[in-house]
Amino acid sequence: MQREPRFRIVVALDLSEYAEIILEYALDQAARHSAPDLHFVHVVDNDRDETIETAKRELARLVYDGLDNVGRGPGWQSRLHLRAGKPHEEIVALAGELDAHLIICGRFGKRGTLRQLGSVTHRVLETAHCPVLAINFVDRPIETVEQCPDCVAVRAESEGETWFCAAHSAPDRETLATTLVSSSLPRTGGGLLW
Repeated sequence: MQREPRFRIVVALDLSEYAEIILEYALDQAARHSAPDLHFVHVVDNDRDETIETAKRELARLVYDGLDNVGRGPGWQSRLHLRAGKPHEEIVALAGELDAHLIICGRFGKRGTLRQLGSVTHRVLETAHCPVLAINFVDRPIETVEQCPDCVAVRAESEGETWFCAAHSAPDRETLATTLVSSSLPRTGGGLLW
């Protein structure tokens, strides 16, 4: 009997107030596979005043509470990893050791601020050998720009063929919204043969 292949996911948790959001995304990704192998990792940064025992307790509490709230199948496996060092190096190293299929980490830091270019997540993205799912804030306000009412009316009247009113149209603004399909083109299996 052949064993079902496991989908290995490394989940980086910084134990901030936003770690639950990362955990939710990780469990959602795991639920998409029949035999997920979840590896939750927290890296104790040498530059911070964080004790190993406190980090162990917090990581276990966070992960076990999250797993208890999910209807896991019998094929689920999970492990906790606590490492010391530079977070991006340790996360990528664990993913490499496990030959992970996916790394999940957050784009916001311990203090809730969006990390800049030199962030842990950016460094993980640069050095990881597998796909990385970087979770951003989901409830940031969306900045909207007021649309020209005349442009909206032109779009509606032309059913999308023309996008801009006379005041906003320019000779260099071309649109390729029209798609013409000739009935003389060969078809294969219901789709066009390109």
